Amino acid sequence: MNILESLKSLSGYPIPRLSLENIAEECGLTASDEATAEKRAEKPFKRAKAQVYILLSEAPDVSQGGITYSFSDEDKKHFRMQAQALLEEIGDDTSAMGDSYGWMGEDL
Repeated sequence: MNILESLKSLSGYPIPRLSLENIAEECGLTASDEATAEKRAEKPFKRAKAQVYILLSEAPDVSQGGITYSFSDEDKKHFRMQAQALLEEIGDDTSAMGDSYGWMGEDL
Protein backbone atom coordinates (compact mmCIF):
# COMPACT_ATOMS: atom_id res chain seq x y z
CA MET A 1 0.00 0.00 0.00
CA ASN A 2 1.30 3.48 -0.81
CA ILE A 3 1.00 6.71 1.19
CA LEU A 4 -2.03 7.88 -0.80
CA GLU A 5 -3.92 4.62 -0.23
CA SER A 6 -3.00 4.63 3.44
CA LEU A 7 -4.37 8.15 3.92
CA LYS A 8 -7.48 7.30 1.91
CA SER A 9 -8.11 4.26 4.13
CA LEU A 10 -8.68 6.51 7.17
CA SER A 11 -12.29 6.98 6.08
CA GLY A 12 -14.82 5.82 3.53
CA TYR A 13 -15.63 9.48 2.82
CA PRO A 14 -14.84 10.35 -0.84
CA ILE A 15 -11.84 12.63 -0.35
CA PRO A 16 -10.57 13.75 -3.75
CA ARG A 17 -7.29 12.16 -4.79
CA LEU A 18 -5.74 15.56 -5.45
CA SER A 19 -6.56 16.68 -1.90
CA LEU A 20 -4.78 13.65 -0.46
CA GLU A 21 -1.80 14.16 -2.77
CA ASN A 22 -1.58 17.82 -1.70
CA ILE A 23 -1.74 16.88 1.98
CA ALA A 24 1.01 14.31 1.50
CA GLU A 25 3.26 16.74 -0.38
CA GLU A 26 2.67 19.58 2.11
CA CYS A 27 3.81 17.22 4.86
CA GLY A 28 6.97 16.24 2.98
CA LEU A 29 5.72 12.89 1.67
CA THR A 30 5.49 11.41 -1.80
CA ALA A 31 1.99 9.97 -2.29
CA SER A 32 3.26 7.06 -4.38
CA ASP A 33 5.90 5.95 -1.84
CA GLU A 34 5.28 2.74 0.06
CA ALA A 35 3.58 3.24 3.43
CA THR A 36 5.86 1.04 5.49
CA ALA A 37 5.37 0.66 9.22
CA GLU A 38 8.47 2.81 9.75
CA LYS A 39 7.15 5.60 7.49
CA ARG A 40 3.72 5.55 9.18
CA ALA A 41 5.43 6.02 12.57
CA GLU A 42 7.30 9.15 11.42
CA LYS A 43 6.26 12.76 12.00
CA PRO A 44 5.46 13.61 8.35
CA PHE A 45 2.96 10.77 8.04
CA LYS A 46 1.34 11.53 11.41
CA ARG A 47 1.10 15.19 10.36
CA ALA A 48 -0.58 14.15 7.08
CA LYS A 49 -2.93 11.84 8.95
CA ALA A 50 -3.89 14.73 11.25
CA GLN A 51 -4.57 16.93 8.22
CA VAL A 52 -6.91 14.27 6.81
CA TYR A 53 -8.77 14.18 10.14
CA ILE A 54 -9.06 17.99 10.06
CA LEU A 55 -10.43 17.78 6.52
CA LEU A 56 -12.98 15.19 7.67
CA SER A 57 -13.98 17.37 10.62
CA GLU A 58 -14.93 20.08 8.13
CA ALA A 59 -16.39 17.86 5.42
CA PRO A 60 -19.84 18.64 4.07
CA ASP A 61 -22.47 15.97 3.52
CA VAL A 62 -22.20 14.59 -0.02
CA SER A 63 -24.04 12.08 -2.18
CA GLN A 64 -22.13 10.05 -4.70
CA GLY A 65 -23.31 7.05 -6.67
CA GLY A 66 -26.53 6.84 -4.68
CA ILE A 67 -24.67 6.82 -1.36
CA THR A 68 -24.81 9.71 1.09
CA TYR A 69 -21.77 10.42 3.23
CA SER A 70 -22.32 12.49 6.34
CA PHE A 71 -20.80 12.91 9.78
CA SER A 72 -22.61 13.95 12.93
CA ASP A 73 -21.31 16.85 14.99
CA GLU A 74 -19.96 14.26 17.42
CA ASP A 75 -18.10 12.47 14.59
CA LYS A 76 -16.58 15.76 13.47
CA LYS A 77 -15.54 16.60 17.03
CA HIS A 78 -13.91 13.17 17.31
CA PHE A 79 -11.94 13.72 14.07
CA ARG A 80 -10.74 17.08 15.42
CA MET A 81 -9.68 15.48 18.70
CA GLN A 82 -7.78 12.75 16.83
CA ALA A 83 -5.99 15.39 14.74
CA GLN A 84 -5.09 17.42 17.81
CA ALA A 85 -3.76 14.35 19.64
CA LEU A 86 -1.56 13.41 16.67
CA LEU A 87 -0.20 16.93 16.30
CA GLU A 88 0.52 17.18 20.02
CA GLU A 89 2.25 13.78 19.91
CA ILE A 90 4.70 15.02 17.27
CA GLY A 91 5.21 18.38 18.97
CA ASP A 92 3.28 20.60 16.53
CA ASP A 93 1.47 23.71 17.74
CA THR A 94 -2.28 23.13 18.05
CA SER A 95 -3.24 26.48 19.58
CA ALA A 96 -4.82 27.70 16.32
CA MET A 97 -7.10 24.67 16.08
CA GLY A 98 -9.62 25.80 18.68
CA ASP A 99 -12.80 23.83 19.19
CA SER A 100 -14.60 24.90 16.04
CA TYR A 101 -15.43 22.46 13.34
CA GLY A 102 -17.85 22.15 10.49
CA TRP A 103 -18.21 23.38 6.96
CA MET A 104 -18.62 27.09 6.48
CA GLY A 105 -20.59 27.75 3.31
CA GLU A 106 -19.96 30.62 0.95
CA ASP A 107 -22.95 32.60 2.26
CA LEU A 108 -21.94 32.49 5.93
